[in-house]
Amino acid sequence: MPVSDDQEVIESDSAPPSAAPLRNKLVLTLAAALTPVLLLSAFKAYIDASDVRESQAQNLVIVAGAAIDGVNQSLQQAELLLSLYEPRLSAGECSGVYNELIEYIPSLTNVVAFDEKSDVICAAVGSPKLSRENQVLHDRLRSGGDSFARSDAFFGSASEEWLFALNKRVENETGEFTGINTFALGAVDLANLVRTGYLPESVSLAIADETGRVFGDTPITSIPEEWIEAVNETRDAQLFRADETDVSTVDVALRPVGDSNIYAVIARPSYGLWNDLFVRPATSFGLPLLAFAVTLLSAWLAIDGLVLRWISRLTRTVRIYGAGRYQFKAGNSFSDAPSEIRSLARAMEVMAQDIDHRDRDLKEAIATRDAAVKEIHHRVKNNLQIVTSFLNLQGRQLKDPQAKEAISATRHRIDALAIVHQTLYQNERLESVDMRPFLTGLLNHLSDALGMTESGINLVQTYDDIQRDADDAIPMALFIVEAVTNAMKYAFEEDGGEVAVNLTADSETVTLEIRDTGLGYEVKDGSSGLGSKLMVAFARQLSAEFTTEAKPGQGCSHRLVMDL
Repeated sequence: MPVSDDQEVIESDSAPPSAAPLRNKLVLTLAAALTPVLLLSAFKAYIDASDVRESQAQNLVIVAGAAIDGVNQSLQQAELLLSLYEPRLSAGECSGVYNELIEYIPSLTNVVAFDEKSDVICAAVGSPKLSRENQVLHDRLRSGGDSFARSDAFFGSASEEWLFALNKRVENETGEFTGINTFALGAVDLANLVRTGYLPESVSLAIADETGRVFGDTPITSIPEEWIEAVNETRDAQLFRADETDVSTVDVALRPVGDSNIYAVIARPSYGLWNDLFVRPATSFGLPLLAFAVTLLSAWLAIDGLVLRWISRLTRTVRIYGAGRYQFKAGNSFSDAPSEIRSLARAMEVMAQDIDHRDRDLKEAIATRDAAVKEIHHRVKNNLQIVTSFLNLQGRQLKDPQAKEAISATRHRIDALAIVHQTLYQNERLESVDMRPFLTGLLNHLSDALGMTESGINLVQTYDDIQRDADDAIPMALFIVEAVTNAMKYAFEEDGGEVAVNLTADSETVTLEIRDTGLGYEVKDGSSGLGSKLMVAFARQLSAEFTTEAKPGQGCSHRLVMDL
């Protein structure tokens, strides 16, 4: 089946940009309806992230609790052995005790016995010197407040490594202080005891003293003082996060070892993206978000394919019908459209055919009316010409000059009416008049009738392209006839002059001006001349503002200002 040009226009392009707002509004409406589901998913993701974070913290704390068992047992064992070997140490057998215990206490680096003045009685390794910190511990034990005292980590002068000192008060049978026995435990070896048992992946273990110094394999080089204080307040494991490390962030569990000033340090790099902390919340929120996006995309495509595409075609169909091409068959372009759209297109086609029939009937009626009105104007013009002929005949028989002048003025006015009717029936639009040809024809005829050329009067005409109602054309024409006729009668001498007729328009008003270069006169209110009275009457009929400017020797100007 051949395709018409109109059908090619309809099928040539997709939805115009004007269709976008409808699509956007529908998609936004759907998005608003689905937003609560998305918000609930986001809340669920937040809950999942919190649960995962809490679970990871608990796991790390549990590892911390399990990891300190080795250190705690080693310290308890050292305290027990320090009590058992007290007689031998007081007797100066430090080396023998050290050799016997090194197998059972791998972290033991030295055995030292001090007298009541803290002087060394014996030492298994080297000649140790009492540090200031250990001196404070000795003073505390000497005062009898405690039986055991553990030092913070210090650098051993004899072993040349970091040590923890386990000190025991020695008394005689009467309970008097007689000295101090000390086991020096290597900090690194003691930290290795923390590694016993199961360790999760990427978890590092170490120990720390009360000053925050860390011993062992861990990315944490020191423990902040506030962490130590927080753990001492609860004497239980707590979870912290360190940011100033070689890796991005590190989760750190800190737990005290028994009642001592030694702390187990369990560190693990904070989880990255691909772990439960990210995957579970991402799944909780990501899958609904994906469904949300797919739904909106599907709605977008469906609206475009099922609605906007056909609305666009309907819009172009309406434009075709609006251009007067009622014979276009819209139904042929909507064969693939949804049934509702197809029904609407066929209804528009039927409507266009009905409009076409009524349009033809109206055009025929208008043509008949226009022909009748034109015939009426033509006959009126002929009748006015007959009246003009009668007046000419009557004027030839008159002897009185004033009577002849009155007959001549009346004839000019009737000629003006005849020109108006002639212009109306020659014009295609009867309800309005194109003022330029209308006034040009009127003034050319009037110039010939008044003999302006023979009298040396130059007629200048300037008109804008203006359309006026036919009802305004007659009073405007008669106003011009009176003004020009008066100028011809009274304004000029034998040397002639100029008469200018201007019709101009701006955004709000139309101005008609008849200006002459004649003798001029003094303007007086209430002029009694018939021509002046007629001009005032015509201005009132046009609802125009009428002004006259004239001075002796400077000509005269009549101006009408009317609404556009």
